Amino acid sequence: MKPISTPGADATELASGAHSTAFVSGDDGTRLASATPVACLTPPGRGAIAVLAIRGARAWEAVRELFRTHSTNSKKLPTNPELGRIWLGRIGEKDSATAADEVVVTAVQTDPVPWVEVHCHGGVEVVRWLMEILEKQGCQLLSWPDLERVTSKNPWKTAASLEMAHATTVRTAAILLDQCHGAFEGALSEIQSALSKNNADETIRLLESLARYADLGRHLTTPWKVAVIGPPNVGKSSLVNALAGYQRSVVAPTPGTTRDLVTTSIAVDGWSVELIDTAGLRDETEDLEGQGISLARRAAEEADLCLWILDASGPAEWPEDSLRENKKLRFVVNKRDLPTVWDSPEFGVLLVSARTGAGLAELVEALAKWLVPDPPAAGAAVPFTPALAGQIEEALTDIRAGRIEKTKQRFTALANQAR
Repeated sequence: MKPISTPGADATELASGAHSTAFVSGDDGTRLASATPVACLTPPGRGAIAVLAIRGARAWEAVRELFRTHSTNSKKLPTNPELGRIWLGRIGEKDSATAADEVVVTAVQTDPVPWVEVHCHGGVEVVRWLMEILEKQGCQLLSWPDLERVTSKNPWKTAASLEMAHATTVRTAAILLDQCHGAFEGALSEIQSALSKNNADETIRLLESLARYADLGRHLTTPWKVAVIGPPNVGKSSLVNALAGYQRSVVAPTPGTTRDLVTTSIAVDGWSVELIDTAGLRDETEDLEGQGISLARRAAEEADLCLWILDASGPAEWPEDSLRENKKLRFVVNKRDLPTVWDSPEFGVLLVSARTGAGLAELVEALAKWLVPDPPAAGAAVPFTPALAGQIEEALTDIRAGRIEKTKQRFTALANQAR
């Protein structure tokens, strides 16, 4: 079975120790033994406040050695942490009276393993310095994703939460939050239950309900690519600019102005989309424009969706047969604000005007339906990474072919890797 790759599907790597060979999984489900990891939870860069998380057997002890309170009664923290209490003071080198940062310390968790947070000044050098002195106290420096992996009790929740950090829209973040709350994990449990009973029909039904969202799962943190293609001077760049809401592409009346691929990120009904403005497709061109046309053809091949733009005010120029047969191709007629010289074909096109904005709302609505014709309901299970989507599709292929033992092995391996 292929390993599921990062990010998000890193649940499978927890068992292999690829990220944290110094940590051992205990009976409490954590990835901690004697080591004490520390990570900065806030984004890198200058900021008012940074948060350092120290988790592990010696977390409280390490902070207690370095921290001095402002209290007149006792300068040291108590021997045992108290949940819900906050201490204000200074933290710095153990034997230094001057080198220190004013911080807030709190105990987030005491059992099964201590979890302490230090809220310090957010400067890059302050964070680096505090991490270094914590390392001298025996803590192991980790990135925040690795800290989550090695301290997680629920690897699927962690995997989904790590993906959620890369979500660019509220809608995709909400879907990933559902997976954090157990939607995908619950679906896997139902599939394993059906497999344990050798119920192929039920397994197929459950896998089909997951596989229907495979394409969406591939694009929760990676935008859908939509190539805007067509002959020269039909208003491709103007349409991209209109959809983006600002001038991203240069617009000129001269055919062939666009020579390179110009990408623009937008959100369509909550889905992340990358529009690709391309060179006009025609046969006889000079070398530089010809290179742009080659890039345009390649973009059309690799895109999730292609919009062929037609000019309502001029003769209709249709794509060549090989491209016209592409199931990803949709037709849009631009310049509807000008006198139309031809009738729209029976198979249907959208009429828009990049100049006036007429029809753009309908185009955006159509884009959403073309990309995600069957959006998941709230709480639905979604294979939330490209790797997981591939695993589900392969499992469905296996079970449909009657390979129930192979399907069992696949899901057993998947479950074991997620522990």
